[in-house]
Amino acid sequence: MARSNRSSGAATAPAAVLVESRLAPPQLSAVLLARPGLSALLHTGLGKRLLSVTAPAGYGKTTALAQFVAQAGQLGVMAAWLSLEEEDNDPLIFFRYLAAALHHADARLGRSVLAQTAGGSLASTDAIVASLLSDLGGVDGRLLLVLDDFHVLRHEGLHRQVEWLVAHLPPNIGVAIASRTRLPLSLSSWRVRNQLLELDAAHFGLGFDEAADFVGLVSGAPLDRAQVETLHSRTEGWIAGLQLASLALRESGDRGAFLRDFSGTDRDITDYLGEHVLDSLQPGLRDFLLDTAGLERFSAELCDEVLSRSDSRAMLAEVQARNLFLSGLDRSRTWFRYHHLFADYLRGRSRERPAEGNRIISLRASAWFQRHGLLREAIRYAFDGQDLERAADLVAAFSAELVQHRGEHATLLGWLARLPQQLVHARPKIRVGHAWSLVLTRRYPEAEYELRALEHACQDSGDDELRSMVDMIRCVYWAHVGEPLQAKASSELWLKSWPRADAFCTGVVANVLASGCCVTDAFDEGEQALAIARRSFGETQADYGLAWVAALGVMLAMRRGDYHEAMARARSGMAVVERSLGLASYAGSMLALLAAEVCYEQDDLAAAQAFLDVGLPYIDDHGLIEMTTAGYLTRARLLRLRGEMAQADGCLLEGESLGHRLKLPRLALMLSAERCALRLQAGSIEEAQKLARSYGLLGYGAGMQVQAAPNEEDSVHLVQLRLRMAAAEPGGGAAVSGALNDALRRALRDHHRAQVARLQVLKAVNQQRAQEGAQALRTLDEALDHAACCGLLRSVVDGDPVVLDMIEAIRANRGERHVEGRGQAPDAYLERLLSAGGRRLQPSLSGAPGAGAESAQVERSGERLGERLSERLTERELRILRLLKSGLGNRELAQSLFVSEATVKWHLHNIFAKLGVKNRTSALARAQQKSLL
Repeated sequence: MARSNRSSGAATAPAAVLVESRLAPPQLSAVLLARPGLSALLHTGLGKRLLSVTAPAGYGKTTALAQFVAQAGQLGVMAAWLSLEEEDNDPLIFFRYLAAALHHADARLGRSVLAQTAGGSLASTDAIVASLLSDLGGVDGRLLLVLDDFHVLRHEGLHRQVEWLVAHLPPNIGVAIASRTRLPLSLSSWRVRNQLLELDAAHFGLGFDEAADFVGLVSGAPLDRAQVETLHSRTEGWIAGLQLASLALRESGDRGAFLRDFSGTDRDITDYLGEHVLDSLQPGLRDFLLDTAGLERFSAELCDEVLSRSDSRAMLAEVQARNLFLSGLDRSRTWFRYHHLFADYLRGRSRERPAEGNRIISLRASAWFQRHGLLREAIRYAFDGQDLERAADLVAAFSAELVQHRGEHATLLGWLARLPQQLVHARPKIRVGHAWSLVLTRRYPEAEYELRALEHACQDSGDDELRSMVDMIRCVYWAHVGEPLQAKASSELWLKSWPRADAFCTGVVANVLASGCCVTDAFDEGEQALAIARRSFGETQADYGLAWVAALGVMLAMRRGDYHEAMARARSGMAVVERSLGLASYAGSMLALLAAEVCYEQDDLAAAQAFLDVGLPYIDDHGLIEMTTAGYLTRARLLRLRGEMAQADGCLLEGESLGHRLKLPRLALMLSAERCALRLQAGSIEEAQKLARSYGLLGYGAGMQVQAAPNEEDSVHLVQLRLRMAAAEPGGGAAVSGALNDALRRALRDHHRAQVARLQVLKAVNQQRAQEGAQALRTLDEALDHAACCGLLRSVVDGDPVVLDMIEAIRANRGERHVEGRGQAPDAYLERLLSAGGRRLQPSLSGAPGAGAESAQVERSGERLGERLSERLTERELRILRLLKSGLGNRELAQSLFVSEATVKWHLHNIFAKLGVKNRTSALARAQQKSLL
């Protein structure tokens, strides 16, 4: 239930060089052609939302954009540059580099995303984009984001995220995307709004004068006009073609013959490259080019090692001096790569040589990268060298770090697809990483299969470290699939079995134990588990694990019924997360969603919405259903308060569907119960009961008591009781009093203080409907005293509307000199409740009753309550009163009103309560007395 953000222990310097090389434009060559026309055209893109540059390889896209960025910088435009690579099809890697590019341009940008991805947080891509947009919204000046080589991105989800990012950028932020192929984005809306500049090969081809200047620069000698015309017409201004032809001309003894035979086609260019450029080089230099062709990027040090030579620095200098398509990747010119077109040609030629030589070079490269702590590259070259045993060993060594601490699940799954099953099964550490990945990406059936296989393997291996890891993942699995009893039992056993385990693993399992204790009401044990987790994660500086500790502490306080403490813990936790990982992070969202639920309960609706905005982007990605449930419930309740009932129901249905899809029945149960509660609050009794029956929520035992399953959610049981009360016959409130009393006994036994208060409120409503007005007020007063201690407001006012009338009666009963006593809610709290319920506050009655008169005052208050309630009969209730005169039964009344019998019963309940009567005859008499008919 946490992922470490510890250092992997790998050497950092090479990794930093490689990262830096992707975050800046390639170094511009000294042989650089000025192109004022293209520069002017590119500069018009500064006023657009998107600059699209699409052209085949060799048209100078990257060089032109690098020049553009340099010139824009002189105008005060910041630039963030990212050169994309194949590995960026892993979303986590892509967003890590994207955040790094923005951070490289402005240190205020991307910090939160970098902290999350470095710690392996399983953030949703929607949330990451939202975080980056939030950062970019604070940029004062102009900024240009450049994404080069976009064609390597094949991940459709990333295409959608980039499109969303571009669409929602502030007006001072622009994006330039360069690709060999048409952008897989929907561009029509930006094109219509004139927010798009599209450049293609026709814009990048050299004009005649530009071609003449360029050929002269590259070949070292100017050509006459006819020769330039020949080259320009046959290459159609293709820069790479002109450069290769110029190089061939430089080495050619007969320029006229060359130009007569040269067609300018891609195939012809390649042939001439071999015949007139590569083959004319000294054998040593040619062999160096072919030997290094298989390296995606390289340094002199790397080349010396893989080629068993010591002059690579000089060779690279010569390659550069000959303009042989070598690009520097950093300012120190330590790392290089070949132009894609040249690299493809070299690799094709290299494959014509004996394969063993290329294989040895790849394996030496793998060893070099491994020694420098760059395991991803080490694994790549092991695959290139066809040493699958070595690749499997490296994947085994790297898999836990990759998925447990970095969250790069797509990368691991890609490697597993390339490894034979027998190699994977022979290395349990790979399967451990795979199991982690499956659990943390919510692929639970596959995770269960993998865990079973690993548990079977552990029985025969005798490997304690392996067994410890597998058992830890099993603990996390139980927590994720919503099985708190198994989570608690397995984590207790793990902590006893592995007392000397790695501190990080101990912290993870202690968090699992705390989550199980929360749901099973073992509060003291849960706090002890959190203390263990806090200490363990503190030792390993695992900020993400500490965020989990804070979130679980909030959950424990809420479950106990102390919403004041829950809010204090949430704010404290968010302060820590904001400093380490940022609030707009997966870690921050856990606390934000829980804080939103607490703020809603305390009627701080603006804060609830603000916290919800932080947490919602991650809502479907949380490992524990409590966070997910908090988000969906709070969102739906806020929508209901705004009168958006259909949207509120849709929100709950969306969350319920997620529960079914992920096979999380507890999540689906709580949200389906809330859908029933939504209908009860709207007075749609028949619809609520019909829905409840479809969900199987209406289970009744002997004596019509609601049967609660073991560890059933408190919120679900409350809805079941409300449904039962709504279905009771008028005057039949005693039928559910047994169920209420049973539920109260359980809540008191389990120390659920908030649940006790909520049940007491329901009990008071039931007593009011049974015409026990004075007792109902006393019960409610005591319930509100408990509710105030717990920090509850919305739980009280969101229920039956009669509660607010009863609160007014309690308040009216108190004189100005009233002294609050035990079992009585504070006056200030009553005022907050009435305000939350939308009632205008009336001054309390003057004059303080004597001590001996208090009981009589309550009795009279109960009578006055009935008198005031009658003044608030709704139009529907008045219509039913008039129909009662005709002697219609419930069924006939339902048919006359086009509603269900259950709805009629509900309205009769309310009418009798408001009139202070117990039957139809008395209701008609009281209505006549008050001239209501």
